[in-house]
Amino acid sequence: MQDLHTALAAAGRPRRVLHWLTRSGVAALLSQLAACEEQLTHQQLEDLPNTPSTRYIRDVLVAAAVLPVRDERLEGLPRWADALLSHAPAHHRHLATPFTHWYLLHRIRRAHRDRPLRVSTESVMRSKLRRALELLGWLDETGISLGQLTQSALEGWLEQGPANRRDVRAFITWARSRRLIGDLTIPLAAVPAPSIFTTEGEQADQLHRCLTDDAMPIDVRTAGALTLLFGLQPTRLLELTVHDLVDGETSAALNLDGHRIPLPPKVARLVRALRDRCQERWQLDQTASTIPWLFPGQEPARPLGAIYLSLKLRQHGITPRAGRNSARLALTADLPASVLADFTGTSISNATRWTGYARRDWFDYIASRTQI
Repeated sequence: MQDLHTALAAAGRPRRVLHWLTRSGVAALLSQLAACEEQLTHQQLEDLPNTPSTRYIRDVLVAAAVLPVRDERLEGLPRWADALLSHAPAHHRHLATPFTHWYLLHRIRRAHRDRPLRVSTESVMRSKLRRALELLGWLDETGISLGQLTQSALEGWLEQGPANRRDVRAFITWARSRRLIGDLTIPLAAVPAPSIFTTEGEQADQLHRCLTDDAMPIDVRTAGALTLLFGLQPTRLLELTVHDLVDGETSAALNLDGHRIPLPPKVARLVRALRDRCQERWQLDQTASTIPWLFPGQEPARPLGAIYLSLKLRQHGITPRAGRNSARLALTADLPASVLADFTGTSISNATRWTGYARRDWFDYIASRTQI
């Protein structure tokens, strides 16, 4: 607690800390922590309610080096999964719990020993568990046991629901390996070709507004320009820190997974302006953050949410999905699929598909669509 007191006392925004201390539940939380006789650990905080106040305390203690740094997105998955499973019937938990902890979480931890968990990967993992519970619920409704599930019944269930039902493939693979089901498979679905694009004029107009419209927020202008020029996913944008802008004497570049991407002068000025503002904010928020995000969120240790960023762009007339698609199509003419994947934050299979679209004279296809 002395370390926590020292960290809070050194905060760059004392009024903000004092306001936080008066929030409902904070005093009780601090009293609980003060009652701990042992050295405070991440696990002790895990046993407390997952509230913004608890997360802030953890962030402060990590920034003060009282607690070790860890991947909060990855470490939060077991708690989320257990909360979801707690609402499932007991016979579903009997199957879904080992599937979650011994298969999904084990594999995701092994794959992210040396790299942080991305939002997109986290989202897919959550969908895999939800789809497994959804399938088990449907089996109960139809009076079929898991062992009685047939290929035709499984395919019928897949066809009657949204495309993300195919995320149940992980559960089917796990259940088959444990001989809980027969030799069932999830047929691969054809990936639909992109259909939402901007015209050349729309792309140019949106980019011009991002570069020149001072009435737009600086984070919207910067995110919009990077999306329209480089086809970056929102999740990839939100991984950027102020250190990813490599500023030279006469030029600037953006560091994307080890690739230094030269920035046009006007875009570089935007990124510099956002960097300087975020760096100043981070200097005041270092008490609770070890990472100076380029797109910081409300909680200092976390960036903006991807959905919220996309919403902000749309509110200011920027169409992120259509603009991203058009930018990617232009990039495929100059970049191999492997570089495009790293560059834009998409998978290698998706980048390969984009390369195929470009080879099929996709620009002619877009032109024909705009004429319809």
